[in-house]
Amino acid sequence: MAFTGPVEDRLAIQDLYGTAADASSRGDKEEWMGTYAEEGCEWNSHIFQCAGKAAIGAQWDELWAGFEKVGFLATIGSIEVTGDSAQARCTAREIIRLKDGKVFKLIGLYRDELVRVGGQWKFTRRNYEPLVFEDPV
Repeated sequence: MAFTGPVEDRLAIQDLYGTAADASSRGDKEEWMGTYAEEGCEWNSHIFQCAGKAAIGAQWDELWAGFEKVGFLATIGSIEVTGDSAQARCTAREIIRLKDGKVFKLIGLYRDELVRVGGQWKFTRRNYEPLVFEDPV
């Protein structure tokens, strides 16, 4: 089953995804970084692997160095809660206006691991797999 565990936890995890997507769309690094656990977090993709909040923050800065605006939409496809941990999956649609005026579009799949820390759900591992690229035009 794609959605298991207490409804309250699944709702809180949906809120976490909403916060991350909204912060990405607004370029709010601090709020976006707040979606990750303080200890043992990772953000991995086909072009980078980051372990720890400092590395994740540095990767955000590197990516945003070329971004002017970002539209980030996420659709959650699965949330499976087991106690204080969870696994989830979401499809992300990103449209990025680059600083040179070009627009880059992509769709990707996040396979995520989460943990409840101090009553709040946080990402511990985000593994991103691109599904569709549209080169900048």
